[in-house]
Amino acid sequence: MRVGYSILREIHKKHFTPNAEDYGLKEREFENFVFLLENQEYVERVLRVNDEFSLNAARVTQKGIELLEEHRQYEESYPERENLKAWVQIEKELYANEAEKE
Repeated sequence: MRVGYSILREIHKKHFTPNAEDYGLKEREFENFVFLLENQEYVERVLRVNDEFSLNAARVTQKGIELLEEHRQYEESYPERENLKAWVQIEKELYANEAEKE
């Protein structure tokens, strides 16, 4: 949830345009995540041209704003951009249940 929260937060607050590198994701993983947020109607106006996409004109919908409000507890620990990878990694480790060892 932290990645989704962060993407929506940054689109909404316009501090910076999030990208895959911010979260330690592969470009395709990030695109799929943005596509999921768009399909769930949390974000709109994602610009797509051929295989490229841009979040510059994107905006968070009312449903997305409500999601941000529901998870506002993340604000207490929300880091600066350069520390986002570590911040989202906490959740990955929490829910991995040692799946990588199998």
